[in-house]
Amino acid sequence: MITVNIGSLALPVSPLLVLISVIIGFTVSSLAAKKGDTEKKEKASNALMLILLAGLVIGRLVFVLRFADSYDSVWQMFDIRDRGIDYTAALFSFVVVLFLQLRQRHLRKALLSGVLTMAGLYVVFSLVISAGREQLVLPHSSFMQLDGQTVTLPEISQQQPTVVNLWATWCPPCRREMPVLQQAEQRHNDVKFILLNQQEPSHTVEHFLQQKGLSFKHVLLDSKGDMATSMGAFGLPVTLYFDANGQLVHSHMGELSAASLQQSIEQYF
Repeated sequence: MITVNIGSLALPVSPLLVLISVIIGFTVSSLAAKKGDTEKKEKASNALMLILLAGLVIGRLVFVLRFADSYDSVWQMFDIRDRGIDYTAALFSFVVVLFLQLRQRHLRKALLSGVLTMAGLYVVFSLVISAGREQLVLPHSSFMQLDGQTVTLPEISQQQPTVVNLWATWCPPCRREMPVLQQAEQRHNDVKFILLNQQEPSHTVEHFLQQKGLSFKHVLLDSKGDMATSMGAFGLPVTLYFDANGQLVHSHMGELSAASLQQSIEQYF
């Protein structure tokens, strides 16, 4: 499962589990602080927040510096909705600030309890997600092309790394990320890009592409939303990354930036 529905809201599973880990970690840290010592609990929470923020800020900063050429404006660099983070830099910063905070002996128990809880839950959740992802492969379902011909995804993939983007013309973030995907397709000849429209007629898709001046090698129509159902991806846009063997190795729900797309291609392909 790539997303989880809470009412009418679709949320990506991975960030949601990270958030749950953090909340539980803060709770455990607070419980580990001396009972009745409100000041100590507050200091432990502040120290834990500082550790997390340091990791996120440094991780984001290094990510932006790595992919600075991919950003058209300063605002895009601060737009964290693409979830672009350099995880090595984030982890290094996290560890350094943690050790600095552990110099406060009276906070050690609370901090270590919170951090170890977060880390342990994150590892467990990551293993569960990886196990579930191993069951997801590039399906052999047939989809219609804009010319009316049908084709299967493996026929297009031809045992090459493949990016499948689930989108619709009515979806604002889908529309915004189209130029990013077009540029990536032009840049990466060794990666297949498949734009799999969700439940819209061909004339609507063709009109949108012509109106926006967009051109892709592979635009397919998923008239019943079969791909989203099989992948457990409810909500748009969703980008799926399959390796040369057709195994799902990564997924991203939400709008892509040129930087986050490039990072995923480099990391997983």
